[in-house]
Amino acid sequence: MIRLFFTVSIVTTATRILRPKYWPLMFMNWYRRRNAKIDYALLNVPPQLPAMPEDRKWWQRAVLGEPPLSLFDLERTLDKLADDRRVQGVVLYLRDLAMGTADLQTLREILLRFRQKGKRVVCFAHSYDLRKYYVATAADTIVVQRSNEFSFRPLGLGMQVVFLRDALDAIGVQAEVVQITPYKGAFDPLVRSEISPEIHEQLNWILDSQYETFVNDIAVARSMTPDAVREMIDSAPMLEADALNAGYIDAVLNEEELPALLQAEHLVPWDKAVKLLPRKVSRPTKRAIKVLPLAGIMLEGESRKPPSNMPVPVPLAREETMGHLTVVQQVRDLMADKRTAAVVLHIDTGGGMGSAAEAMTSALRELAQKVPVVVYMGNMAASGGYWLATPAQWIVAQPGTYTGSIGVIVAKIVNAGLLKKLRFNAYEFTRGSNASLDSAAVPWTEDQRDIVRRDVEAHYAHFVDLVARSRHMTAEAVDAVAGGRVWTGAQALDHGLVDELGGLDAAISKARALAKLPDSVPVEIVAGKPKPLGPQLAERADPAAGLRHVTRNLELVLDGSPKLLLPFWFE
Repeated sequence: MIRLFFTVSIVTTATRILRPKYWPLMFMNWYRRRNAKIDYALLNVPPQLPAMPEDRKWWQRAVLGEPPLSLFDLERTLDKLADDRRVQGVVLYLRDLAMGTADLQTLREILLRFRQKGKRVVCFAHSYDLRKYYVATAADTIVVQRSNEFSFRPLGLGMQVVFLRDALDAIGVQAEVVQITPYKGAFDPLVRSEISPEIHEQLNWILDSQYETFVNDIAVARSMTPDAVREMIDSAPMLEADALNAGYIDAVLNEEELPALLQAEHLVPWDKAVKLLPRKVSRPTKRAIKVLPLAGIMLEGESRKPPSNMPVPVPLAREETMGHLTVVQQVRDLMADKRTAAVVLHIDTGGGMGSAAEAMTSALRELAQKVPVVVYMGNMAASGGYWLATPAQWIVAQPGTYTGSIGVIVAKIVNAGLLKKLRFNAYEFTRGSNASLDSAAVPWTEDQRDIVRRDVEAHYAHFVDLVARSRHMTAEAVDAVAGGRVWTGAQALDHGLVDELGGLDAAISKARALAKLPDSVPVEIVAGKPKPLGPQLAERADPAAGLRHVTRNLELVLDGSPKLLLPFWFE
C-alpha cells in the first residue's frame, strides 16, 4: 500500500512537470529563487487594514488602482514568506492605526503565527501610542525613531459620547424614541442632555474589559506582570531613552540604521517582495470552505458602498449597507453550489432594520441545515449582527469584539419646530386614527406610544427566543444578559453568547473540523457583485452622491420601524 502511494505520487508529480503549460511558471519560480534576494520584506502598515479583501477585476484595477491590503491578504502573503527560505522576516512601519480593536487583535495574532514559523518580526515607528504598542508587542523587536521627544506614549484608552438634545431643541427638532430598556441607548444622544446611569455603567465595563485585555496581552508578550504594565501606562509619556532603559522597547535608531540592526543587506519593499515570491498553480477542487462577508448597516434592498467617506456626525449614515436582497441571493447561491462544504460568516455590523435581519437570518437558517455554518465576529457583531449569528453551530469572537446588544429600539424625528423656525407653514391631512404614526410632523400620542411599545416588546421576545434556542439557554438566562447590554467578546464568552475567542483562522478551522475536511480543501471568499465601472466613476465625480447615500441611510434608520442597533459610539 505504501509503495503504491509513493508510486502514484511520483507519477502525478512527473505528469505535472511534463505538462508544457506549467513550464513557464516553473521557470519563473526557479529564476526568482535563484536570482532574487529577499532578507526582509518592508511593509508600511496603512492606518486601516480591512478584514476582507476587495474584489476588483483587472479593468477596475486599471482605472481605480489596486485594492487596499486586507488582513486576509496579509496573512496569506506572510504564509508564503514563511515558506520561503530566502526570507528572514518582515519589518513593519507603524503609523496611526485607525482599525477596530478586534482587527488590531487579528493583526497581532497574524504576526505571532508568522513568528511561530521561525521568522522574525520587527516593528518600527516614530512614536507609540497604546494601540500601536499593543500590536508591536507581537514582534521580536520594537524600534522607535530617534527624536529626543516623549515619543513613547501608551497613555491608555478612552471613549467619548456627545449628547445632542439641547442642540436639537435649539433648532426645533425632536426625537421620539421607545427602547426595550435604558441599556438599549442607540438614540440616547438625540433624546438626552446627559448620560444615563445605565450607559455610564455599560461604557465603564466595556473599557475595563478592553483595558484588561491590552494589559494582559502586553504583559505576556514583554515578560512583565500586569501591574508593571499598568505602571508603564500611568508613567507615560516618556522619552524613548527612558522607555529603552525600562525594557519597554528594544532599540532607538533611525531608519538608515535598520540594515545594521538586522544584519541584512536585502530589505525589499512589500509590493516588490510579493512579486518575487514563487507562485502556485490554482486548480479547481470539488469542495471548498466559503467565507461570506456580512458588513455594514442592515437595510432592506440591495447592498451598497458609500461613494465617499463623508465627515458626517452620525457614523451609521455613512456606512456601507448590507441589503437583504443581496445577502439572501448570496446565501441561495451558496446552497446551489455543490462545492460549498462549509460556510464561515464574517460578521462586522452593528445591526439595522429588524425586517432585513429576519429575511437574511431565515436564509442562513436554511443554509445551516445543509452545511456547517460558523460565525466569526469582527469589530462588531451586535444587535442585528448577533441576530444574524443565531443559525450558526459555533461562534468565534475576538476579546475586543463588540457584541450582544440584544434588544430593540424605535425612533422617529419630528421636525415641526424646525419648519416653524424657518417660517415654513406646513399643513398635514390624515385619515385613520394612526395615520400620523410615522409622520415627522407630530410626536406620538400616548396611544401611539403604547402601540410602538408593544411592537418593541414583541420583537424583543422573538429576539430572545432566537438566542435561547441558538445558545441552548433559557429565555430568562438570555434576558439577564440582553436588554440591549453591550459586551466585549471576552465578556460574551463568560455569558455564554460566544463559544471561542480567536480570529477568522479559528473559525475556518472549526468549520473544517465540523465538515470533516482535510487541510487541502481551499478557503474561498464570496465576492459581491461589483458595480459597473461607469457608475462608480460617476459617483466619485458627483459631490451629491455621498449626500444621497447619507440621507437614505438616515431615513431608513429613523423611519419608525423596529431597529436592532448598536450605539454608534462603539464604532
